[in-house]
Amino acid sequence: MATNAAVAPGDSSAGVPKWVYALAIGVPVTAALAYILFGPGEDGKKKKKPEAVSSSSSTPVKKDKVTIEDVEEVPTDPLERAVAAKNRGNKYFRGGKYEQAIKCYTEAIETCPVEKQMELSTFYQNRAAAYDQLEDLDNVMTDCNSALNLNNKYVKALDRRAKTLRKQAMKIEDFQIQVDKLKQCVEDITSVCLLEGFQKQEHLVMVDQVLRELGRAEAALASKQRDPVLTSKHFITQYFSSFSNDPILHPVGQDEENNENETGDSTSHGYIRAKKLFNEKKYNDIIEECSKEIDSNGEHSHKARLLRGTFYILMKLQSKAMEDFSCLVEDPLTDVKVKVNALIKRASLYIQQCKDPKKDPELSFADFALAAELDPENADIYHHRGQVHLLIDDINKAIVDFNRSVSLNPTFTIAYAQKLFTDYRAASMIGDSSKVNQILSEFEKTIEKFPDCVETYALSAQVLNDQQEFARADELYKKAMTKDPQNANLLVHRGLLALQSTGDVESAVKLMQEAVDLDEKCEFAYETLGTIEVQRGNLRKAIELFDKAIPLANTELEMAHLFGLRDASMAQITVSAKFGITLPVMGV
Repeated sequence: MATNAAVAPGDSSAGVPKWVYALAIGVPVTAALAYILFGPGEDGKKKKKPEAVSSSSSTPVKKDKVTIEDVEEVPTDPLERAVAAKNRGNKYFRGGKYEQAIKCYTEAIETCPVEKQMELSTFYQNRAAAYDQLEDLDNVMTDCNSALNLNNKYVKALDRRAKTLRKQAMKIEDFQIQVDKLKQCVEDITSVCLLEGFQKQEHLVMVDQVLRELGRAEAALASKQRDPVLTSKHFITQYFSSFSNDPILHPVGQDEENNENETGDSTSHGYIRAKKLFNEKKYNDIIEECSKEIDSNGEHSHKARLLRGTFYILMKLQSKAMEDFSCLVEDPLTDVKVKVNALIKRASLYIQQCKDPKKDPELSFADFALAAELDPENADIYHHRGQVHLLIDDINKAIVDFNRSVSLNPTFTIAYAQKLFTDYRAASMIGDSSKVNQILSEFEKTIEKFPDCVETYALSAQVLNDQQEFARADELYKKAMTKDPQNANLLVHRGLLALQSTGDVESAVKLMQEAVDLDEKCEFAYETLGTIEVQRGNLRKAIELFDKAIPLANTELEMAHLFGLRDASMAQITVSAKFGITLPVMGV
């Protein structure tokens, strides 16, 4: 995806999460490997209630009549005494008297012969369950660790430790500690799934949820430590083409350019020189020249800040970009067009960060609303807001926004292609075949009308692919390549098409390798190759490819997705080695 919520032309993921699209034999590219191996599930939380604990007694006990006198005469054999203490603890547990239950389980642990490891493991797990009810997470962890040291395949203890690690991680703001705890959590819950044979939906759902949380924490940590790296020239061109009214694209006055050339002033015309570098696609010194304009409070300082903030995005320095855009938004002297563009870009940054999955969209839409209030006729606002609606899967609102964008600027071909693609998604969801055919016809007309718009070819090909018209789709991808020969994403999509249409893995891999050769910064190629290796069971190779993709991700959201894929692969390797279990392999 592009740095903004908008997606660069030629990437037919088009602002939609990548797991929307089918990979290989119809298995989706998901937010986490859990979906690939386990299958998707519904999120949902159940109200916590006291759980069953291991017991040798089947006699029901009423909550208001739990007394020590209910227990028979204490036996003399140490193991029998331990079991009896455990049974008393179970009665207290079921009666909601967790402190008394803990005392009984402690007695069972202290009484049980050390060689009876399975029994001891059960007693520790039962005491952990009682501590869990009291939210004493440290003691839950200690007892789960003891139980698993005695029996490393104890599913209940693995499950409880995983949930406790997750609770602990969510209570801590330190990303490094979050990452450490969530990695162990992923390993534990993956162990549970493998030992159960992937049968329980609640555990499969938890794997995916934790991988998302872990990915967000790792992305937030990595984004603070990563070195600034400018994205490829091709991507920069794609990025700016997603705007039809960006002040950066407006030419400066010819008189101003001539004046700068004559005086050679190194401070007062930094923005003009930055624009010259931009037009010549010499991007490396643009930030420096913009800073000169800003520091000298030059006449173009607002535009210079907008350009600098935009290139901070393209260098993956989101926090610095946010600072520049916020400065422009808060300055009452900022020109309306500049302020609106800053709002659009800041709104897109909010939705792409990993701070708060609930609050981030609120901040994003607030910026779009303010932009629409300031400049209601600006087509870019509705195009980019439509992209955000697609990211959060609100198709109906996306359609409204794309229609508005196109009505304001009928020649904004990227917005029109996005509108058609979103219309297709809505029609296909309800099975409206006549509408689908109408949209395909509209795509053909749009290609004829705007033959140089790569986005139209790519999105039309995606629709044909979804309709299993693979040959026609491939032809469109090839035509798009003639219009944009440097677009590596198109080769990746052709590879995916080969997988889905014929299952030809080698041809697919070859096309994706060509994409890497064409653009060594093609994150999409590395990610997709990694996912194919996952399906082929080559997890170590997959991890290598994900590691190449992660530094190339343009946003924290993309990084989180990639970290999730990598972490899932790592957990599978670790757990399968620990238990000697052969991993399931998806055919491709």
